[in-house]
Amino acid sequence: MLAVLLSLPVVGMFAWLVREYWLRLFEDEAPDVERRFLAWTAKGLAVPMVFWIIINGGLMPGMPILLPEIARAKSRGGDWVRLLARSCAPVLLITSSYWAAVTLGWLQVLVADRAPERGELRSHVIFWSVLLLPVGGLVFYLLGPGVLGLALLLWLLPIVHFTLPLAQKKRAPPSYSRALARIKFGKYKDAELEVIRQLEQCGEDFDGWLMLAELYANQFNDLPGADRTIRDLCSQPNITGIQISLALHRLADWHLQRGADPASARAALEEICQRLPDTHLARMARQRIRQLPASREELLEQRKPKTLRLPALRDDLTEAWTEPTAEPNLLEATTRADQCVERLRQNPNDVPARERFAILLAERLGKADLAIEQLDLLLAMPDQPEQKCAEWLALTAAWRMRYRQDPGAARLRLQRLVQRYPQTPQAFAAQRQLSLMEVEERFRKARLAG
Repeated sequence: MLAVLLSLPVVGMFAWLVREYWLRLFEDEAPDVERRFLAWTAKGLAVPMVFWIIINGGLMPGMPILLPEIARAKSRGGDWVRLLARSCAPVLLITSSYWAAVTLGWLQVLVADRAPERGELRSHVIFWSVLLLPVGGLVFYLLGPGVLGLALLLWLLPIVHFTLPLAQKKRAPPSYSRALARIKFGKYKDAELEVIRQLEQCGEDFDGWLMLAELYANQFNDLPGADRTIRDLCSQPNITGIQISLALHRLADWHLQRGADPASARAALEEICQRLPDTHLARMARQRIRQLPASREELLEQRKPKTLRLPALRDDLTEAWTEPTAEPNLLEATTRADQCVERLRQNPNDVPARERFAILLAERLGKADLAIEQLDLLLAMPDQPEQKCAEWLALTAAWRMRYRQDPGAARLRLQRLVQRYPQTPQAFAAQRQLSLMEVEERFRKARLAG
C-alpha cells in the first residue's frame, strides 16, 4: 500500500504536465476544455487500473488471474489483497507514463496542424529530436520496455513546450479596406465576396458580419437575408452584450427605413430584452419600443412632409383659421388623435406624440383649450430644448388669439416668450406682434376718445 502512495505524486505530476499544455492549446474552447480533459484522464488512467484490479482480483468470471503469486495466495487463503495493492504501484507508473506520452504526442500533432509557421516548427522538432532521442533511447536500452513511456516523455515534452506558442499566434485581424473601396465604386457583389473571404479567415469577426448584413439590407434590398445574418451573429458564443444591442438596433433601423415595418423592428428590439434581461441595454431597447409607431400606416403618416409651423412669425396672428369640414378629414383627424392617446397611455413622456395630439385638438378637432393644456404639460417637463419651448409658447399665443379671441391671454404668452427665450426667432416675432398690438390699442383708445 505504501508503494501505491509513493507512486501517486509521480502520477499527479504527469497529469499536471499534460493538463497545463492541454489547457493552453484549447484555451479558446473553455469551459468545455476542462470537462474533456477530465474525461480523457479517466479513460487513460482510471479505466486501466480498474481493469487491472478486476482481472487480478479474480472478479471476472472465466478470466484467469495474470499474476501467479496472487493466484497462489488466493487459492491458499493468504493475504492476496496486499499483493494486489503492491502490484498496482508499477502498473500505475507505467500506465501514467504511457498515457502522458500518448497525450503529448496527440497534442503535438494538433500543434503541427495549427501552426502557420511550418519552417520554425520543423526547426524545433529536428533540434530537440537530435538532442533528446539518443537520451530516450539510452534510457529505454538500460531500463527496458517498462520505461518506454518515460523515454517518450523526455523527447516529446520540450518539443510540445517550444512549439505550442506557434499554434497560439494570433492571426492578423481581417481587413475590409478592399470591400469598402468596392462599395464606393458601386461594386456591391464584389464587396460581398471580399467580406465573405475575410470572414472565412476569422469567422467570429463582429464588424465583418455587420458589414455583410448592411450590404444585404441597403444595397441588395434583402431584408430577410440581413435579418438572418444579424440573428446568426447574435447567436455566436463569443459575442458581447453591447455587440448584440448594436446589431439588433441596426436591424430595427433597417426594418423601419427600408421596409417600413414597425412590427419587425419591434421584434428585433424585443430580442434585446430577451437576451439581456434586467440590463441597461434592455431598458434602452424598451424605451425605444415605446417610441415606435404602432402600425405601418402611422409610420407612413409620420414620413409625410410637414408644414413648418411658426405661427408667431406671421402677421395674420389674429386672423381666424378655417378647416375644411369634410367628414373624411374629421374621421382621419379623430383616428390620428386616438393613436396619439394610445401612445401617451403607454408612455406619458412621449413628447412628439403629445405635440401632435395638441395640434390635432386645436386645428382639426376644434378643442383649443384642451390643446393648450397639452402644450402646457410639455412646457412643464424638465430639460426641454429652448427652441421647442419657444415654439410651444408661440402656438398657445396664436391659439388664444385665433380660436378663443382672447388678446389679453395671448399678450401674456407673448411677453413670457420674450422674457424667457429672448434669442429665439419666435421671441423677435413676438416682440413685433406685441408692438403691433400696442399700436392697435392706441388707435382704439384714440377713436374712443374722439
